[in-house]
Amino acid sequence: MKLTLTYSEVINGKFDLGSINLIMVFQVNCPGCFIHGLPLLKELQTHYDNKLSCFALATAFEDFHLNSPENVKRLINTGELVGETLKAKEAGLLKWDNALFSVPVLIDEVANQAELLHPEFIENTIQNMFDRTTALEQENMRTAVRNYFSQLTQCGKTFATNLMRGTPSFFLFTDSMEILTQWFGHGDSRVIKSKLDIFIDKKHE
Repeated sequence: MKLTLTYSEVINGKFDLGSINLIMVFQVNCPGCFIHGLPLLKELQTHYDNKLSCFALATAFEDFHLNSPENVKRLINTGELVGETLKAKEAGLLKWDNALFSVPVLIDEVANQAELLHPEFIENTIQNMFDRTTALEQENMRTAVRNYFSQLTQCGKTFATNLMRGTPSFFLFTDSMEILTQWFGHGDSRVIKSKLDIFIDKKHE
């Protein structure tokens, strides 16, 4: 499978792919992204150094007034937090350090419902699954994706086309966009490193 990546702009650096890349997909109104996701991304970036190119993608699948490009830019430029993330900081659950954003940040392009339900968009969403499915399975998949998208008034394109479960979501991928491994939420960094080692060590043998 390949990672479908659509974005409107890049801030905080340049999007230059390496041979092995890691991207964390987050929302600014997602406390877990800041409490767990960003520290993990920073830890992996430091641990693997130049063996791994790290990025973040700011998306939106809910709370669009908070998960906006404007708030992403304020976050990067001034460290300003919003919504539930700000509440987590005020409650002492989040020790915020803007230095955690030491990676280029892509802003996901948001699609409205009409775009999500366009036949071409639906085909692009499921094309990576076609090689292992029958014609009937493909049609059932189209129906399932169409039904899912019909429940969304709008959504980040990258989030939608990769059928993500939520944020934070992580993808390890190559410079040809091939997904090597992915996971949702937070986990034990030792376990995650052991999984990433398989791909990173192999690439640098």
